[in-house]
Order: sequence, then C-alpha cells, then structure tokens
Amino acid sequence: MPYKMIIVEDSDLVVQKLTKLLQPLDGIKIEGRASDGYTAVKMIKELHPDYVILDISLKIGHGIKVLEEIAGFENKPYVIVLSNLNYQYYRDKCLKLGAMHFFDKAMEFEKVYDILNERTQHVNDTAGVN
Repeated sequence: MPYKMIIVEDSDLVVQKLTKLLQPLDGIKIEGRASDGYTAVKMIKELHPDYVILDISLKIGHGIKVLEEIAGFENKPYVIVLSNLNYQYYRDKCLKLGAMHFFDKAMEFEKVYDILNERTQHVNDTAGVN
C-alpha cells in the first residue's frame, strides 16, 4: 500500500516539479495539494497523510502556523519543509516544531526525492519486499 502525501505549496510550477520528481517512487501517492495554511491543516486532519512537503511562505497563511497546528495531532505526518526562506531562524523553528528536514528550494530540491526514496526503500527492505 503506497504512502499518502500532501503537498502544501502555492506555486503551481513547484507542485508540477515535485510531482514529476516524485513520480518514479512507487511507494508514494500524492493525495492532494493545499495552497494555504487553513486548507493544509484541514487536509492533514482528514486524510492522515504519511508525508507532507511544506512550504513556509504561502500566499494565505504560513507554514510555521501549519506546523504549530499539527504539533498536537496524535498521528503526525513526516514533514519535509521545502522553502526559499533559507534562514537559520526558520530552519531551527521548523525543526523544533517537528519537521524532520528543512531544504532550500533553490539548492536542495532533489533531496526531497533522496529522503523519500531512502525511507520507502528502507521500509520495503525491512518488510521483505524488493
């Protein structure tokens, strides 16, 4: 059964690039996209995704607010922050609020694939699936 993912990003171009980048990963199914913080929290609450790719800077709302809102959820998703706001303050704040990774959109975009590929391969290996 594939892992469910939600992309929280207000740029259509970035969503297209992420979708293309992650397409080869059989173990990941993109369940939806939110372009604002309110919709993101609602979708995470309703869909219980395994993974969330989260931008900090959204046209409506803020990724840090999303992290604050979902911090109390019983089944928190594995959050990867992908942002142009590559400042130590934001990196520290996001990691403190429960994000597992913080990547710079301009320089580390492909690391999202690397992390998800590694995680899905590791789970498949431990489950005896090749």
